Amino acid sequence: MFEDKGVFKKTDKQVTQYKGVFLTDYNVNRRIFLQGEAGSGKTTFLSKLALDWCGEPHNISASDNSSLFFSDIDVLQSFVFVFHITLRNSVKQFDVYTLIKQQIIDSIYSQEDREKAYKLVNEIMKREQCLILLDGLDEWTGPGDHHNLPTLVVDHSKCVMLFSTRPWKLAELKITHLDRYTSVQLEGVNKPFELSRLILGRLVDKDDLELKCSAFKHYIAKQKLDNLLASPMMLSAIVCSFAEGIELKGSKCEIYILLLESLFKKANSEMRTFEHPPSSCFTETQYIQPNIDALNRLAELAFHLLFVNTKENSLVFSISELRQFKLDEQEQKEFALQSGILSSARNAALLRPSSSFSFIHLSMQEFLAAYHISRNTDLVDGVISVYLNRQREAYRDISQVFIFLCGLDVTCAEKLSSMMDERNALSQSIILAGHREAVANGHNEALLRLSIFKFDQQTYTNDLHRIWTNNAKNVISMNVDDQNKRMSPANDESASHIKIDLSLCRKLKSLVLIGEELKNSILLTGNYTIKVIVCKVNSVYIMNKVHAMCLYWAYKLNHD
Repeated sequence: MFEDKGVFKKTDKQVTQYKGVFLTDYNVNRRIFLQGEAGSGKTTFLSKLALDWCGEPHNISASDNSSLFFSDIDVLQSFVFVFHITLRNSVKQFDVYTLIKQQIIDSIYSQEDREKAYKLVNEIMKREQCLILLDGLDEWTGPGDHHNLPTLVVDHSKCVMLFSTRPWKLAELKITHLDRYTSVQLEGVNKPFELSRLILGRLVDKDDLELKCSAFKHYIAKQKLDNLLASPMMLSAIVCSFAEGIELKGSKCEIYILLLESLFKKANSEMRTFEHPPSSCFTETQYIQPNIDALNRLAELAFHLLFVNTKENSLVFSISELRQFKLDEQEQKEFALQSGILSSARNAALLRPSSSFSFIHLSMQEFLAAYHISRNTDLVDGVISVYLNRQREAYRDISQVFIFLCGLDVTCAEKLSSMMDERNALSQSIILAGHREAVANGHNEALLRLSIFKFDQQTYTNDLHRIWTNNAKNVISMNVDDQNKRMSPANDESASHIKIDLSLCRKLKSLVLIGEELKNSILLTGNYTIKVIVCKVNSVYIMNKVHAMCLYWAYKLNHD
């Protein structure tokens, strides 16, 4: 990725080897961000990297090198040590050396040997090139002072730090001197059907594998699930459900319900269906209804941690949070841990050792929180309203919860979208993802709120056009970029231009038009054909040739 005006943007350069991550023009990148959305494989990638470092370097021929991703293990051998840190377990700590002491040294050395180990590691980090893997920057809050990233002391300047994070965290941090950092984006599985073949090979008979793989490809195309296959977690769930004869229809909620089913089955194999399911995606489930009380308690806990608790213990929490929601009782706690919904870790301490807990994955916690909101819709006007007012960049935190809510309770999601839009806390991509989730769950007429639009040849789809149509009266800002080719809704072959009726846009304050072929691609109300580079209604800026009617239209709109 490249830095532009304080943010990272994608390039067309694909990274397929470790040298693409750690080296730029043969110089070592000292600070690296590995960006990726939930479930894209960030944690798995860091684990693979650490395991590859443990292995032996080997030579690969040029012909093989193009087909094997991240095969240049010799690049990793330049690091004397690799330290793997989980940031969610130390959300207030910013000093990386202290993180290594607490998470690694304290867990493998007895009390009397720790001081020696501290000194040894300190000397190694001063003199040698070490790699520090810091997993989950988006799950780290910091101490609340000027430290917005975990840092190394000056003496450890030879070390390389690789952070994994969701993209929103970097936008929120507003890191200065981004040119000193390197960023790569992890987009998930490169060849999903090769991975699906490997998974199916362990689930079906060898003689049936070819037939099953062919049927799986056809199934994915028919149900339009391609966009979910980039996520390793999603792909695994889809393949496993297909092997069991369960067909999905593109809903994230449906997939997380399947994950819940498989986890609950591990702890309690009792089967029973819902007479009155809490949402349509629960209808065919068999292992959730017998455990509905545990689900409701876990969902309430997930919501409380994300929206009520302080940031520092919203992801890793103690027995007191379990006690608050009656999950500390032996039966309830054992179910949560045996099913795998919660995981537990022992904290090293001189006195009174204790356990910390966390959900299996942040996205599962977000799904459960959305489920709790769908059962208690008054929370939108209450707790969530307070949360949005308190957190300036809250919509980034809440985006996945909002998308799940679009599938579980679209009416509640509509209300939340209005609340977020009023606070200028929505992005077009979030609304698009929410709209698609709503449609995948049968809510074809979802009226999600959005007042700022950007149209270009990549984003202008039927989904976006439908959202614009529903929101025309609310639009306050619109950006139309047609620099490369004419745009039309994806399945409207007869359309030759974007059809925007500005007479519907009673609140429009800003309009930006960019492109050389706008007279062929944009039709505005009153049959005005406008060829403009930039036009802002309140104070008009014009470049290139403009039809006189455009000037009149801009002036009239401004005054009416």
